[in-house]
Amino acid sequence: MEKFSHLLKTVWEWLNDLATYMSGNSILSGTIATLLAATFIFLFKEYIKKPPNFSGAFEIECKTLKSAYNPYINLISYYTLFLICDNNIIEGYIEKTRDIENNGLPREYIGKNRNTGEVRGIIKRNYLRSNHASLNIKMHGERRQYTILLYFKNVNTNIMNGKFWSTAADSSGDVKWQRNVF
Repeated sequence: MEKFSHLLKTVWEWLNDLATYMSGNSILSGTIATLLAATFIFLFKEYIKKPPNFSGAFEIECKTLKSAYNPYINLISYYTLFLICDNNIIEGYIEKTRDIENNGLPREYIGKNRNTGEVRGIIKRNYLRSNHASLNIKMHGERRQYTILLYFKNVNTNIMNGKFWSTAADSSGDVKWQRNVF
């Protein structure tokens, strides 16, 4: 026990001498403070609040609430996304699989009749608030190309709810995101 007490006293004296030296050396103390802060931020971002992983296959459901073309109001469209996520950047492809018209009748998109597109997105990682995700989708439609923007205020890699805006009939509405098929 006496050896441990002596070791503890020696370490305490060494730390005290180091603190005294550092208090007189502003460059060294600033360097150590910066290294400690950088280490803390790294550990927090990578281990405590990990970046979400959006790599894989996902399904989205877009319900049109507003549109310049009235037959699109209450239209529900389903898409399959195949994404790769590299830290904060999201890229991939999308295919439109079906619609449920506002009269309740389904319309399937099979094989060559599927609308396809390219997805690019970003995850805004926040330290203390929830992360946000935005995806820009360039679709190759039946009659023309159009763009869809998806926005999710609370990021979760399994199930999310958000908003969408599309240049197809200047429409907008709610979007649901999940890993499983609807």
